[in-house]
Amino acid sequence: MNEIGNNLRRIRLLKNLSLKDVGLLLNMSAPAVAKYEKGEINPNSKKLIEFANAYNVKVIELLKSYQVPNMKFTSFRKRKRLKGQNLELLKEVIQNEVAKYLEVMEMNNFSNNKRIKRYNCSNLEEAELAAEKFRNDIKYSMLLPISDLINTLENLGIIIIKINNQNGMFNDFDGLSEFVNNIPVIVLLDGISDGARQRFTIAHELGHLILNFSNDDLDEEKLCNRFASSLLMPKDAVINEFGVSRNNISLYELMAFKREYKVSMAATIYRLKDLNIITEYTYRNLNISLNKIFGKKEEPILIVPEETYQFKRIVHKLEIDNIISLNKACEFLGVTANEYNSENNNYGY
Repeated sequence: MNEIGNNLRRIRLLKNLSLKDVGLLLNMSAPAVAKYEKGEINPNSKKLIEFANAYNVKVIELLKSYQVPNMKFTSFRKRKRLKGQNLELLKEVIQNEVAKYLEVMEMNNFSNNKRIKRYNCSNLEEAELAAEKFRNDIKYSMLLPISDLINTLENLGIIIIKINNQNGMFNDFDGLSEFVNNIPVIVLLDGISDGARQRFTIAHELGHLILNFSNDDLDEEKLCNRFASSLLMPKDAVINEFGVSRNNISLYELMAFKREYKVSMAATIYRLKDLNIITEYTYRNLNISLNKIFGKKEEPILIVPEETYQFKRIVHKLEIDNIISLNKACEFLGVTANEYNSENNNYGY
């Protein structure tokens, strides 16, 4: 296996460097750099340090080796602009992150005894009903917002991974969900400033995991959007907040609902239309009003994105129990020993 070469190639691409760029940094030819990446030349310790310095990474980043799982990438949401080398690089990054997570869970004697229930879905009404059943199955009230969606799903045995968006290369990636080794996995971008968008993406990807679509002709994206809306904004809660029928909705009501349920105002008025609380005409007028007020600016009220602590928590547990070394823990988390110890002394919760 050419693990070091693969790491050299992946990190070079993530740094947005060409073979020629690296050659200039290391005073060697581009073909020579390519030979290191292909495994035709094995770098010695001195050369590894030179590569690490050129890429501004730790040497350990070049030595990582994980058993990469076989992934299908069937529920992979992206915009058309994400293609070619960037798309293949993103898939490689995702596979490595999933592999790392699975390795940590195996070391922690993870037993996949949690089975998330799946629900049949062939139309929008069944997508709505599936969200209600899911809430009921996890004993979550139809009148309450899900305050921490990531923590809720992780407690159900769902792995949630955030991918570092280096140099904005993956801006057009929306999300991924897949069963890997029978374990449900959701992948999204790290660094998203809009917590409302992040939560809707997670809920949408959950839909891909737990909805059993009756045939291949269905618009799965539309059904998962309906599932996400129903999950984050249950019908009973929306009616309780807005009533069964309205001719107009105030901006204050939308902002208050956003603050409580952590969803965008745009998603809220779409939900109101779906539930026939407002008409299509009112829906259009509300959109026009919001566009006049905010234009291309972000909606008011910042929803802080949710964090996932599960992976980091397991790594710290393995290290304190002497199952893995400090160096291995630092490798998993991509930090120095000083940074790792600083987290122990001042954990960022």
